[in-house]
Amino acid sequence: MSAVLNALLNPTPSLPTMDFVGPTADDDIRRAINRYGADAVKAAVKRQTKAKIGRPKVNDWPELHPFFEEDAYTWLEGGDPFATRSNYSIAKAIADENPGHNHPATMKRIQRKLGGRLGRKWFTLVNAWMKSEEKYPYTAHLRTLRTLCALDPQGMWQQYLEQAEGSIADYTVKHGQPTDNLTMATIEKGAKEPLNALLGMDRLQPRRGGIFGLLGSYVNDAGNSGNAA
Repeated sequence: MSAVLNALLNPTPSLPTMDFVGPTADDDIRRAINRYGADAVKAAVKRQTKAKIGRPKVNDWPELHPFFEEDAYTWLEGGDPFATRSNYSIAKAIADENPGHNHPATMKRIQRKLGGRLGRKWFTLVNAWMKSEEKYPYTAHLRTLRTLCALDPQGMWQQYLEQAEGSIADYTVKHGQPTDNLTMATIEKGAKEPLNALLGMDRLQPRRGGIFGLLGSYVNDAGNSGNAA
């Protein structure tokens, strides 16, 4: 009797009701529709499957470009811009110019971009390569291409280097060793000049075409030479 009374006074707390789970997603959705209604389930699915919007990427390259150009000029004049100015100083300069942004986060982002394999050094050397063809000695052009070959072996730089070296070889055959002040553009132009123009052969009078014409000319020349003697 006391046990029954105790049970009545202290009932066992009811456990939360649990629905079946699965075995498929369709089964779970069907149960959810039965409980909440189709419209509520559709709205919930849309909310839960909506792509999360992350922080938009910041395009820092326009602000970095002037630094790359300065570095390129320093490089072409024989200096080492990567030794005279650090990535940290560039990142700080940009962060200082944007006081409304998170200064430490901006510096960290800029330094990460500058330090990548195709970061500051790559952009500087590509700028130098484009500037060097017409405005700097060909030796600076070659130096830039050789450094790019080592930095970015998967690029087209080896092909560009071989083309430049081939133009220098052709120029040397036709004009002699190029002087240090010549640009790569000047050397390429000289390398394309035809040999007959360089030897004065373009001023010769045309003769009859074909091998027979050539032989006839040779015989006539030989005969005239003999008569003259």
